Amino acid sequence: MSRSDPCRTACRVALLVSAAIVGCGRARAPAPLKPAETFTWVAQPIAFSPPPHGWERQGDNGGGMLGVRFILTGGGGQCISVGAYRLLAERDRRFALARLISRRDSLSRREFLEQLSLARPRTEDPISDREAATARQIDAALDRAMSDYLSERPGFVTYDLEAALKAASAYEPTLAEILPHVRLRPERMQEPERWRIAYERDTVWAGQPAFASDDTLITPERPLLYREIFWVVHGCAFKAVYQGMPENLPTFHRLVDSIRFPEEADAAPK
Repeated sequence: MSRSDPCRTACRVALLVSAAIVGCGRARAPAPLKPAETFTWVAQPIAFSPPPHGWERQGDNGGGMLGVRFILTGGGGQCISVGAYRLLAERDRRFALARLISRRDSLSRREFLEQLSLARPRTEDPISDREAATARQIDAALDRAMSDYLSERPGFVTYDLEAALKAASAYEPTLAEILPHVRLRPERMQEPERWRIAYERDTVWAGQPAFASDDTLITPERPLLYREIFWVVHGCAFKAVYQGMPENLPTFHRLVDSIRFPEEADAAPK
């Protein structure tokens, strides 16, 4: 072996070690999200790409919401959820009134009066003064419709029902109205001492005005990030939530970045 051989060998070893170090330091590309899906939990559809393999999907139907939850396998309680406020959406009387108008001539007397009662708005615990005023207008129009129906004045019944529908159609709740009822408040939780409110802000996400909060949930095992984002689109309220460790937060952000609110005619229900 010549004198240059040990030097050549040492250089080769150094190059291999450098390549290994560079390879280990290179950031691994994140797993791609799954193909986008559209969900019609309420009148306004929502579409997004679910998290990648390793997040188990479950239905979420609690607390007045309807949605989906993705739980990280072996993640010790880490999860992502997206849902719509079903009970808030059910306060909207437009569909019930339009259906009553379209079916009115085919309903018996008992059926008509029953459907008229079901079309009435909720008047208890209004979410805002605007909703309370709208409910009163709808109720007054339906009172007139019942009186005119019992007095056998069908032309007036038609006018009354259309007035009720017009009043209902003129009102859509806003994010500002709904937010006080849905945002995280530790004092409303069963264990308020476990929650730490940090940073809250108005923002824009998915092309819509949104409200976001960056908080912390203290669990017996470890503190977890708790992130919430709220939207109200065409009167329908939605929420996306992340509960987990910092290293999985980018997956939540990528999912939220994929959210869209398509027009109902373009939606493919899930």
